[in-house]
Amino acid sequence: MSYLYYIVLSTAIITLAHVIRIYRWALFIDVYEKPDVGRLLRSFAIGNGLNMVLPFKLGDLARAWYSGRRMKNGKTLGLSTVIIERYLDILAVGLIFISMKFIRPLAPELRDTLSFYIAFATGLFTISMLILACKGFVKRGAKLVASIFNPTIEFKILKFFWSLIQNFKDIAIRISKVKLILYTVLMWALYLLSYFFFAEALCARGMDFSWKDIFTILFAKSSIKRPGGYDFMSIYKDASTLYIAYMSSQLAIVFLLSFVKLHRKGTEEYGMENKINLLPHTNQEERLRFLELYFSNSHKDYIRNYLRINQDILIIRDYSAGSNATTMLCMNASGQFFRKYAFGKDGEKLYEQVRWLERFAGSLALPTVIRQQKEADFCYYDMPFQSNTEGLFNYAHSMPIEKTWGILEGVFTALEGSLYKTDTRAADRATIEAYIESKVRRNIEKILNAKYLKPLMKYDEILINGKAYRNLPHYLPMLESERLQEVFADDGYSAIHGDLTIENIICVRNSEGSDSFYIIDPNTGNIHDSPNLDYGKLLQSIGGGYEFLMMTQNVEVIGNRINFIDTRSHVYTSLYNRLDDYMQANFSQARRRSIYFHHIIHWLRLMPYKIEKNGIRSALFYAGLLKVLDDVSQKFGGAGQ
Repeated sequence: MSYLYYIVLSTAIITLAHVIRIYRWALFIDVYEKPDVGRLLRSFAIGNGLNMVLPFKLGDLARAWYSGRRMKNGKTLGLSTVIIERYLDILAVGLIFISMKFIRPLAPELRDTLSFYIAFATGLFTISMLILACKGFVKRGAKLVASIFNPTIEFKILKFFWSLIQNFKDIAIRISKVKLILYTVLMWALYLLSYFFFAEALCARGMDFSWKDIFTILFAKSSIKRPGGYDFMSIYKDASTLYIAYMSSQLAIVFLLSFVKLHRKGTEEYGMENKINLLPHTNQEERLRFLELYFSNSHKDYIRNYLRINQDILIIRDYSAGSNATTMLCMNASGQFFRKYAFGKDGEKLYEQVRWLERFAGSLALPTVIRQQKEADFCYYDMPFQSNTEGLFNYAHSMPIEKTWGILEGVFTALEGSLYKTDTRAADRATIEAYIESKVRRNIEKILNAKYLKPLMKYDEILINGKAYRNLPHYLPMLESERLQEVFADDGYSAIHGDLTIENIICVRNSEGSDSFYIIDPNTGNIHDSPNLDYGKLLQSIGGGYEFLMMTQNVEVIGNRINFIDTRSHVYTSLYNRLDDYMQANFSQARRRSIYFHHIIHWLRLMPYKIEKNGIRSALFYAGLLKVLDDVSQKFGGAGQ
């Protein structure tokens, strides 16, 4: 037959093999996003075309760059999946050379190539196993190297290694082994068949070739450091024209096929259904913090559960505040939503919050729990996102004070009219004592002995931004058990919210009619379930200025002086005065006093968390505590009274 027949046949077969290769490559991408097969075909044609003129397979970098440009997960996913592809190719070529040895003895000049691929494939496999066995050391090493560079480069390095690690994991866990093996075997069978027909084409031109000769020359040891086909064209100059036609035509066909709409649609058209995210975060700073945590090889249970919960979503923004639960604005194929999750004992506590929201859904304005999952080591639930909502903090600082106060009065009316009439019972001395022991004594002990606060305890007065305040030891008689038992004796118990800060009141802007609200994030771990706790919690915000302290990053502690920029707004001052007037008009003096003492206890309760999490910044919140103690002491009598 004419050599042209064999050339056409070999080109058609190898083109089909390339297409199957692309679908195998797509398996690695499909875990994270819908692959754009057309772009993969183009990138393969471009990369292999460059490999024909560049040494060391440098065209694969162009292949990775071009394929990753439009990927949701970026060029790092393109590069890591190309590396996986080449890793599997080396193993396959090594196996083929070993098989050729058993079919017939190799010529002496090919034994070196066989030894090279056996050593290369064995070495790669051994290194992979060593990395798996010593992955903690490897991760810390990668983090150490990346930390040398600025945050942008550090992020790119860690993201690349993260992508590579996840790709290898997903081959073992998520990718269909049947498809992977089928694509690989079929692809290489077609490659060898194409080499057979190309050898026949050369034989038809009077040259003596077999498919083994073609395979051996194309994958010779020296072929790695030289442009593709260099050895072939150097040794067989008479066959150079046919070789160039063979190689260039297949790549041209692959390139043209990339524009044929026979392949699967890309990510933008398919959305996010049934995909996991290589990194759930959208904010680069949050991504870098997560990667630094992962490559430090600590908090393994946290990382595992975190990915288990969040790898099928995108995290837009972290709204977490002062608790061990995390709240995030997220997105999936259905749209945006809020997700709140916690691990271990905090997960158990979060599940109590879910049950509370479900129990009181019909009697209070609360968020709908649209999804939830409770496992032994974690819990999460999702809430709808509404574009016309905002927290009361932002609302208060962008709307007239009358509207903000109207929202607060609506909250009080709703709570007093329904929640506080549920599970009512009288307070008892034993429960009050348990509350004092857990929330007062233990926390005072932690504050007095805190690393950054203990040096302050030797002073009678603390100068906060130049103004003198009595130090905590002065107020200890005011917080003794007998005094608090008397203050809380008339507290009635009922169902309560338990964490009624200004951030947990969400305002709904209505284009028609009055603005409304709903309440989020109840806390069920209060022991002393008095409605007075809720009012005291609101005082923590607008009386103590907690939210402004959270936004203050810098504090200076010198001797008995605590200095920081106090940004507390006039809006908070106005709301605080209105709330105090409201309580004087509607509550007895005993109840109002109880509320203010609960305000103190809320500050005592938050201090250990700030001491643990915020280091020197805990002095900010200690200053807030001293201001609250001074305020309550002036209103209701200080220590010893």
